[in-house]
Amino acid sequence: MNDSPMGDYIAQVDRHLILRSRARQQALDDLRDALSEAAEAIDEAIALTGDPQDYASALNEQFADSNQEQPRTIFGMPNSFTRGIGDRIAGTFDPSDERLIIPRVFGLGWTINMGAVAVRLGLLNADDVDDEILADAAERLTPAQITTIAAIAASGVAAGAFFRHRSAAKKITGKSQTGNLIAAALLPLISAALLAASTDPGTPPNRRLTLPSVAASLALVATGASLQSAIRPGRQSIVVVTTLTSLPLEFLLSYWPVRIALKHSQSTGVPTP
Repeated sequence: MNDSPMGDYIAQVDRHLILRSRARQQALDDLRDALSEAAEAIDEAIALTGDPQDYASALNEQFADSNQEQPRTIFGMPNSFTRGIGDRIAGTFDPSDERLIIPRVFGLGWTINMGAVAVRLGLLNADDVDDEILADAAERLTPAQITTIAAIAASGVAAGAFFRHRSAAKKITGKSQTGNLIAAALLPLISAALLAASTDPGTPPNRRLTLPSVAASLALVATGASLQSAIRPGRQSIVVVTTLTSLPLEFLLSYWPVRIALKHSQSTGVPTP
């Protein structure tokens, strides 16, 4: 009876051999020698990799990014109705991520990584924005926050105009405007909540940096949708204009604090805590 995988394998080969006498024994001896050499090589390879726990830690670190939960898709489009919204918000300005197109913060589809845009335009290097720069930039959000407040106020005014003209919008489109009215009321509130989160020192700096820009972009799109329904229901021209305008606005509100933090770092050698 063989008590090792190698011995068991040799025994199975022996049972199926049709060779006889000396040729049979020579074949089995050659097989045993080859397997023994392979086993020794494996032992040496295992010894070279070091302690199993250390090797596992190295693998965990190496594949940390690829091991992150991938977004689910619907009809091939990323589905952002899942957890991880904070990471998706931070991802809207991430110069270290070379992807230009990333999953949307809300809903289905894609959005633009404005950090990658800044790198492509030569405004930043991929490794410019480290933790210290992010922490400094997150303390320089006042202009971005004021701009966002203005965008939220505009979306509220536009929602009020839509509410006053809801009957005319229903008459022109032939559709109930209840869903659109609910969205017109909720989107400014969501933008305000995102803006409020940007003032919390406990929020990670990469998220604080991008919260005002995402909130302002969302508020501007909401403004366009409400104005479209109030002024020219059934068409899309105002929505298209405000959506396109939201892109450079989102870029500037995230990029500018980083630019200021980088200049401060270059002039003093150390970013402001």
